Amino acid sequence: MCGFVGLFDRRGGGLPPDDILVCATDRLAHRGPDAGTWWRDGPFFLGHRRLSIIGLEDGGQPMASADGRFVIAFNGEIYNFLELRAELARDGTAFRTGSDTEVLLAGFARWGEDVCARLEGMFAFSIVDRLAGSVFLARDRFGEKPLFVAEADDGTVAWASEVKALAALGVAGEDLDDDALAAYLSLNYVPGIATLLRRIRRLPAGSWRRYDCGGSTEGRYWRLPAFRPRAFASAMAAAAELRPLLDKSVAHTLRSDVPVGLFLSSGIDSALVGESAARQGRLTQAYCLDMEHAGYSEIAGARRVAQRLGLDMVGVPMGPGALEDFLALAQHADDPLADSSALAVWTLSRAAAQDVKVVIGGDGGDELFGGYQTYAASRWHGSVMARLPMALRRALAAMAPHLPVSAGKVTASYKAWRFLRAAHLPTAQAHFCWNGTWLPETVMQLLNGQGGGNLARLAGDLGLPPQPSLDELQAADTAEYLANDILAKVDRMTMAHSLECRAPLLNADIAAFATTLPAALRVPWRGQGKPVLRALAAQALGRDVAYGRKQGFSIPVHDWLRGPARALMVDLLNPASLAQAVPQLSPHAVARAMAAHLGGAQLGFEMWGLMILVAWTRCMRQGFAGGPIPPRPARRLELPAMQVTA
Repeated sequence: MCGFVGLFDRRGGGLPPDDILVCATDRLAHRGPDAGTWWRDGPFFLGHRRLSIIGLEDGGQPMASADGRFVIAFNGEIYNFLELRAELARDGTAFRTGSDTEVLLAGFARWGEDVCARLEGMFAFSIVDRLAGSVFLARDRFGEKPLFVAEADDGTVAWASEVKALAALGVAGEDLDDDALAAYLSLNYVPGIATLLRRIRRLPAGSWRRYDCGGSTEGRYWRLPAFRPRAFASAMAAAAELRPLLDKSVAHTLRSDVPVGLFLSSGIDSALVGESAARQGRLTQAYCLDMEHAGYSEIAGARRVAQRLGLDMVGVPMGPGALEDFLALAQHADDPLADSSALAVWTLSRAAAQDVKVVIGGDGGDELFGGYQTYAASRWHGSVMARLPMALRRALAAMAPHLPVSAGKVTASYKAWRFLRAAHLPTAQAHFCWNGTWLPETVMQLLNGQGGGNLARLAGDLGLPPQPSLDELQAADTAEYLANDILAKVDRMTMAHSLECRAPLLNADIAAFATTLPAALRVPWRGQGKPVLRALAAQALGRDVAYGRKQGFSIPVHDWLRGPARALMVDLLNPASLAQAVPQLSPHAVARAMAAHLGGAQLGFEMWGLMILVAWTRCMRQGFAGGPIPPRPARRLELPAMQVTA
């Protein structure tokens, strides 16, 4: 796992001075504290910070192909690199190192863009073709690894693992994207390929792009397969087919030259991943967050699983003191990321990074196998709410803010409030409100009459009809919520502490299998979601683990913002602060919302999102400066001249 940055001067204006290139590279030092190198040649620059995991001694980057034509900077892991290496070796390729980087580079030299479809792993990479005068960018299937791109007016193209490296190159700008801002307020993350900065875009997951002096071309090498359900005798029969797929994926994700730990909660996804890994004898220990706030800790359930797996478990305490890291979290979020559980991942990652460089976790199980309660909510909304007269639906939505909502971790009354408040919306838009924050009409109040159509635009971009099917909602969540909230959160918070997190459930074969499950084996009308994973967990870990109540990974944000974080909230969201950081926001609307929350309304997630937005904007205006200075700045790398000619 690493971080990289690059630049292609397509119009001959010249690269920035060396000190700027070093600065851009070292802005990523937290992603790669073990080594830093950078390379420039003609119109090209590549900078790389390395976290050594595979090929500890000989896998440094940027790395050139044997003939010097191709130069790669790469972030992530290629899990099937041994199989690809053997295939390439049979065809005559000679290897100089034991790293997956060299295998990826040789694969590209052999297969070109088609190498992407052969890769199993989490990755983002850039490959300079010195002969053709082009650069090739690609990103993994699900979007586990980030890749941001900026195209300047003068033709310069820059790319990086994090926005802060682009800011150091002077290509990020400070202008906010108004549509992205409105979407962020509704979702607590920015969807699609946009970022909050107008000049920066994400490379889509599962895609590639090639730049040369004449323009760019792009392609999509993977999408979630269409759902084509087939018959299974039972959930247990389906689980029997899934188990070897999971074991194979776990075995590949455990490939590492350093020890591997486990992020463990009381849920079944991480437990199943841990069970497979422990059975294969490759785990060191497990890590679980132990929340001090009553009702939020998952430590008891996680400890029960760890004992059955024979794993030592580290309980990581977390209380209000974690709020001291709020501003650092905003600094590392890159795009503002207001999922409040990011603070929990931050705290857990910091502890795990004291012992290991790599952990595995259970991300992806809910989206692929139907674990979110939001799917049941959307089904009820589409089958019941959508049939009611619109006047009645509007009345229910208007009544929602006046309902008593109890405090606690996603209580029944809280879920009922969130369901009713979206009664007037089409199901396709309401679905994003279950995990989202401000409704479209409130976004318009916050933005002085702007931004009210953001959910309709998102549903349209995803091709969702007004009343989408379960298949369509799972595909949308995999493309959006998983990629731009869950995986972005995990990447930024783990890599802030130089820790790599791998997700064995995010595997192309597992995803293809999940799309063959009938709806009843994903979200049954009665009973809990993910029946196939639960059947597998019942067999492997016991029914008490398999059918325990889903808790979710969250922090007591409602209570904290009325208590230990109140002063921070008031400081960030006062009118003067808003005017300086995000003048688009209405100070009156923000003040009303803050007063409502302090008065007992459960608006913690909404207020947290505003706080992150302001804190992130402050960091952005300062060029994302202020991070730790690496003990060893990146050094310049000299690569040999090409041995091939056109």
